[in-house]
Amino acid sequence: MSIRTGAGASILDDIEGLRALARSLVRGDSDADDLLQDAAEIAITNPPDDDRPARPWLVAVLRNRWRMDRRGDARRRAREHVVASDAEKRTSGVDGREADTRGDDPLDRARTLERLSTALVALADPYRTVVIRRYLDGETAAQIANAIGVPAGTVRWRLTEGLARLRSAMDEKSPDWKRLLIPFVAVPGAAVKTKSTVGIALAVILFLCAAAGIVLHLTRTPHVDSIMLSPGSGSAVTRAPTVATTAPDGGAFAVPDPLPGQGRALLVSRKATGGEVTGRVINWSTGSGVENAELTFAPTDGGGAQTVRTDPRGAFVLAPPSAGAFSLVAVSATGFLPYAPELMHSGVSVNLAADRAVDGLTIFLFPAVDYGGIVVDEKGAPVAGAKIHLLGTPQGEQQIETADTEWTSDNDGQFVFHAADDAVLEATKGKQRGWGRLTGDVALTHRMVIAIGDYAARDLTIKGVVIDEKGQPVADALVRAEPVAFRAPPKDGPPIGKIERSTAFATSGPDGTFTLEHCDNGNYDLSAEIDGSAPSHTRDVVGGTASAKLVVEAGLPLAGHVVDGEDQPVPAFTLLVAKRTGLLREVVVARSLVAPDGSFNVHVPRGDYVLTASSAGRAPSKPVTASAGDTSAKLVVTDGATLRGSVIDAETKQPLPYARVMREMGGGGASAQPANAGTVTRDDGTFELTGLRPGPVSITIAGGEYHPKIEAGMTAVDGGELGPLVVALTKLKDGETPTTELVGIGVQLTADNDSLVATQVFPGSGALAAGMVVGDHIVALDGVLVTELGMEDSIAHIRGTPGTTIVVSVKRGEQVTPLTVERKKITPQ
Repeated sequence: MSIRTGAGASILDDIEGLRALARSLVRGDSDADDLLQDAAEIAITNPPDDDRPARPWLVAVLRNRWRMDRRGDARRRAREHVVASDAEKRTSGVDGREADTRGDDPLDRARTLERLSTALVALADPYRTVVIRRYLDGETAAQIANAIGVPAGTVRWRLTEGLARLRSAMDEKSPDWKRLLIPFVAVPGAAVKTKSTVGIALAVILFLCAAAGIVLHLTRTPHVDSIMLSPGSGSAVTRAPTVATTAPDGGAFAVPDPLPGQGRALLVSRKATGGEVTGRVINWSTGSGVENAELTFAPTDGGGAQTVRTDPRGAFVLAPPSAGAFSLVAVSATGFLPYAPELMHSGVSVNLAADRAVDGLTIFLFPAVDYGGIVVDEKGAPVAGAKIHLLGTPQGEQQIETADTEWTSDNDGQFVFHAADDAVLEATKGKQRGWGRLTGDVALTHRMVIAIGDYAARDLTIKGVVIDEKGQPVADALVRAEPVAFRAPPKDGPPIGKIERSTAFATSGPDGTFTLEHCDNGNYDLSAEIDGSAPSHTRDVVGGTASAKLVVEAGLPLAGHVVDGEDQPVPAFTLLVAKRTGLLREVVVARSLVAPDGSFNVHVPRGDYVLTASSAGRAPSKPVTASAGDTSAKLVVTDGATLRGSVIDAETKQPLPYARVMREMGGGGASAQPANAGTVTRDDGTFELTGLRPGPVSITIAGGEYHPKIEAGMTAVDGGELGPLVVALTKLKDGETPTTELVGIGVQLTADNDSLVATQVFPGSGALAAGMVVGDHIVALDGVLVTELGMEDSIAHIRGTPGTTIVVSVKRGEQVTPLTVERKKITPQ
């Protein structure tokens, strides 16, 4: 690079200083130069925020670039080919003449700027407000957030969405409109920073608007954030992807997808030597397409990886030169948490067949929302200078660089962090420490409190080995340590079972050995899994153990097909295989699959299993029982019912966009393709939730800064419609803890082998009035055994409308007593 000015020069100088790191990551000076060049491109085009130190950020950029290059050299060769081709076109032009990088025609450039100004004026609020305040008024995200009364993370999201909408509107008419900004940034001495190019462009827009007599009316109306629930619960949401259409006057505008995030994947015959998959990457909080997301698919036979990028609408196409099996090993995009499971252990598999295409696959990414944390001592006073770091997530899917997983509390004990749902954070100051989990309440309030005290350090490890049936070491097995409840208090310090514990992950080495870190002295359930073998489990391993042994068996195949109601193959689905004892289910296999023929084939230990399948836009299959070795299982997903409705503010009656609507129960699968995706409300607060399984319906509704709600009392019929349902959410008051509003009998329940056990009976509830007490075992509802209903339908039966009753059969000792219990509105404390 020959131009070294302003911020660009600083970044280049810092990157040059990282040459030693680059050499340690690759082989030889030439490879180091390639790595530094890639990092420089990223740094110049996507620079860090002004208040973020450049060097640590650049280290993360360099390491990320190396990691992605390591996963797919084919991608780099393809990119270099494209860059070379583009460079040739820019210098020679398509017809051999020198190309004009300033635009084909000055008048065309002026017209494009005019369209850009029109697009800004037409941009809906609140996006227009934050875009103008950020790029015209020069305010930071924090300043804008303070002025309009929303979190800084909301402002950043609105900026991202606003710019995406502007790009989308412009790209319909002029895909190369960004080239028009070149004259404004190629000024000697100017800061070479991509963000500033947008600001300069908008300055031109402001001038054009003024010349045209256009007045921009800026509002200060706060916008409602969407809530992010736990991926482990299968809670994934999309907002309507926008599609281009034509206005009566011939201009372009965007209309919402009629079924946000619920489009069905379809099988299509199309000439494609290696088969084909098309789909979209979607922001799971908003449903908008994620532009320039990078998806890496690795073949299971160890060949070259295939990497594709999304267009401005989030669309992508995977069309490898030859058919085969692939795993989705990484998805990343600026401003989003990456989907980056342990290498070779992805939860999303793609099988391609020649001349067969699967169209309409949806992949979800989670935005890197700004959460506020505060570290306090045992008296509640803020703790400055505490060190906070991310211990991990239950899914182990977001492997983020160190620079993005460590923070320090300021003088007020506060820090800002990004993490996936259910992530556990540890804070330490001297010998004091504490832990916090990113629960649904934190996602709603954007605030986590970590109280530190004299707790025992989590500095223990669990070491062991993974072997096969012959005693030979098994390399590259994914080992998981899931914390279980303490059987007794630990020897030193307070019971750790009362505070947050994290799941630990490791991959076995060539000799089969593994080390799980950040463990406490409690008990863990260990598991090991590797493709082509049955998963292995070992119970109650104590932290500090140095000789754990996991035996991975070949197991037996469990195979079959997923079809629709017309017995046609379903080409994309999430498969759950579970061991079942009464109401208890232990999932042993959770896999999202793309298969043109709807087939699946997994390996499990000997025994009986319950199989279910979920597919976007369809109702989940009924549970099917099969034994290990069965290769003819058939799972049927039907159309299900559709619920129509709207979500409003309980006080103002105004519609709430981006509220999350989904089935109350059901989940599993990879976060990139969860089994219970649900939907999200549109700008006018309306929604359609499709694929509701026949029977009683129970749904959850949640919106950022609002108390969530559960609605029930509806019965679905396959192919039928429900609603319209109007759901009013109550806004959170300052400092208020979110509580779920629902209608039920007023009992907190947990599953036992053949019953639901009451662990709490709420004051004023129908259950209390009917004489239910803690410890009661519910064995039947309205005369139907709960083991026949299953957990999901049992809970849906208990839900209902106020004033109705249900007969609850309660077992105490050997006696079963039927109780008639009234359903009432409940707000758990």
